[in-house]
Amino acid sequence: MIWFGVMAIFAVIDWWAVSRQRLAIRYWAKPGALLALILAFTTLGGWQEATRWFGIGLLFALFGDVALLMPRRYFLFGLLAFLLAHVAYIIGFNPTPPPVRVETLVATAILGVITAMGFRQLARGLSQRAETTVLLPAVMIYTLAIGIMTLSAWLTLWRPNWPLSSALLVGLGATLFFISDWTLANHRLIAPVKLGGIIVIVTYHLGQALLIAGVLHQAGLL
Repeated sequence: MIWFGVMAIFAVIDWWAVSRQRLAIRYWAKPGALLALILAFTTLGGWQEATRWFGIGLLFALFGDVALLMPRRYFLFGLLAFLLAHVAYIIGFNPTPPPVRVETLVATAILGVITAMGFRQLARGLSQRAETTVLLPAVMIYTLAIGIMTLSAWLTLWRPNWPLSSALLVGLGATLFFISDWTLANHRLIAPVKLGGIIVIVTYHLGQALLIAGVLHQAGLL
């Protein structure tokens, strides 16, 4: 549990650095927060078969964190790293096919519409300039991946081996992750969003922490 506290310290320092535009501090505070979360996951026994894909996702996310701190030419490397993180989370949430019932179909439809609307808004903005238009295929694939990841998290509500508290934690965590990525795409690729940097990093850290806490709780490790 101590590593969750360490993560919180690094995260708050990173939030402060974002608010004050202290990039030099962010170089160690941002990856430090995720490294602490990886250590929390590891020390609590997260690398067992049932949960190891989430550890793999965290490693990809750590690489993505570093890439997104670099100059803009490294943005696609960060995008790819986080795409792989979402794929790993999707695999982790779906060791078996999700249950098919009225409630899950409704949830799928709702999140499908939200994801499609989000991509449509991004596509409209990206199409305004030639240098961002070329990113449309990559952004479309990424949006689809994070939409499926978020849906997979919420569908744990109907998996019999997921306690309600664990399912709510991962659902909320995935939603915050979705908000973070959507805000980041708008803020960095289209036009600055008011308090965009703060929104991105706070929702990202909280989303990752809640998601991993939910996974560990479901596995009986937390």
